[in-house]
Amino acid sequence: MPGPTHYDTLRVPPSASDDVVRDAYRRLAREHHPDRAATGSAAGAVSMPEINEAYRVLSDPARRAVYDASLRAGSSARSSATSPPTESETATSHVMHPSHLGPARVPWRSMLVVAFVGVLGVVVLAQFTQPGEPAGPDGILRVGDCVTIEVNGDAREVLCTGDATTDLRVEAFVAFDASCPGRTEPHRDRQGMGVACVAVPSES
Repeated sequence: MPGPTHYDTLRVPPSASDDVVRDAYRRLAREHHPDRAATGSAAGAVSMPEINEAYRVLSDPARRAVYDASLRAGSSARSSATSPPTESETATSHVMHPSHLGPARVPWRSMLVVAFVGVLGVVVLAQFTQPGEPAGPDGILRVGDCVTIEVNGDAREVLCTGDATTDLRVEAFVAFDASCPGRTEPHRDRQGMGVACVAVPSES
């Protein structure tokens, strides 16, 4: 024959609210405390450990839900509900009461490992990657660019060959009414941005 339920132990109905359960526990704890029982008070048939266990189950919404389900099913899961919750009970409590989970945890360690592996991969690839071809002329003259002189005297950007005796380099830009410095020759920028002062190639 099944023994008394936790509701019987606390002397509350199954529909009792949390406040009613808490008040009943406090009242019974005062009545059945071992110190009072030692002085001759009537402790009754209920022991303090049973009262504590009943309150532990009924005061926790997740444990109480599992316990109520076991009572409705008529199973003997009442004793298992008073024991430490199993993995299935813990999973049920998490599904029913996500607010008890607390704030979400950020996997900082995993993120750091992924970031480190990514940086390491970039470094390794950089060691084995051949440098790309130099960028072609973009048509905008800058100091240091190599140029060729058009028939009309305009300067047009070209790729440098690396030969100082043939490469014509832009040494400076000046306004249309200004003079080029040193051993440079003025040539109008074909984009109309000013006058490119082109260095005379050095003699070999």
